[in-house]
Order: sequence, then structure tokens, then C-alpha cells
Amino acid sequence: MNGNEKRKKIKREQILVAAQQLLMAQGYKKTSIAQIAKEANASQVTLYKYFSSKVDLAREVVVKLILDGYAQYFQKLDDSSMTFIEKVESMTESSISMSGDMDNDFFEFMVAEFQGKNGDTRVMEEYQSLKIKFWKTLLDQGRAEHVISDEITDQGALIYLDMYVGYVMSPDGASYINAMEMKKHAKELVHMFFYGILGK
Repeated sequence: MNGNEKRKKIKREQILVAAQQLLMAQGYKKTSIAQIAKEANASQVTLYKYFSSKVDLAREVVVKLILDGYAQYFQKLDDSSMTFIEKVESMTESSISMSGDMDNDFFEFMVAEFQGKNGDTRVMEEYQSLKIKFWKTLLDQGRAEHVISDEITDQGALIYLDMYVGYVMSPDGASYINAMEMKKHAKELVHMFFYGILGK
């Protein structure tokens, strides 16, 4: 990667980070391109060189949240200083914290992106591309530590996961009102999900 490409990559990441902070805090509707450009120390013209529209930029933020979330979880799974239960507890806390920190309006945008309602399916595709690898790694570790029963198959666990995700994120998933109700109960649902996987 030459110097120019490196600078472009850094600037794109700065814009994404600025957009993520503002969208998470203020929501999609209240966040303007001008605000994001100012926060990223860039002009609006520069921003549009990297992202064709506000929807495109916000979509890339959702993709970034997915990729960063999986990267964080894989890092936890690779941490040999933690037991499997400690890893699950840490991932549970991270999931609850992120849900609580997200403005409801941006949550609505994110749900629409997962459901492909903004004319693009990339968000769900990115989520699906990492899903199986992550859950197989998690289940294998749990079985190795004799925390997850061998009777819980990978396929069964993925069906269980998809019941949660599909409720909101599938194209014919829950209405926004029901999705918001799910967000309000995120702490309970995340707890039930992870500990349901453990069979406890």
C-alpha cells in the first residue's frame, strides 16, 4: 500500500468513526453529513468522495459494528487467561452495553438495513459470512471445557440463534414497535440466549 492509499484508508476510517459516534448518540435522522464531516475534520466534498450518500455511510457504520463486534468476540475466545464462562459473561455484558448505548432512531435504521428495506442486503450478508465460524468456535470451546453438552449440536445452536436474530432482522421480521420492545428487554434476552446455549 503506497502513501496515498494509506492516507485514503485512514481518512475513510476517521469518517466512519465520527459517523458511528454521532449516529449511536443522536440517531440517523438527527445526524447530518455536515456534522459528521466536521467531527472527522473533513469537508463534505471529501466525505462524498468516500460515501455516495448518508444512507451509504450509515450502512457502512452498521457493517463496521458487525465486523468490530465479531473481531472483539474472536479476541475474547482467543484469550487463554479466561475460562469459557468468563468469556460468555464478558460477551453478554458487551452486547447489553452496546444495545443500551444505541439511540433508538439508529436502532430503527439498523433493523431496516438487516431487513434489506433500504434497497441493499450487504448488512445481512456480512453478518451471515462470520456467523457460522464464530459460533462453531464458541461451541467447540464450550464443549472442550465440558460446559456445553455434546448433545447440543452446531446446527441446533444455529437454529436457536436464528430464532432470535430472525425475529427482528429477517425481511419479514418483527415490526419496528416489536423490535423496540425487544431492545427494551435486551438484558434479559441476551442473558437467556447465552445461558440457553449453555443449557443452564
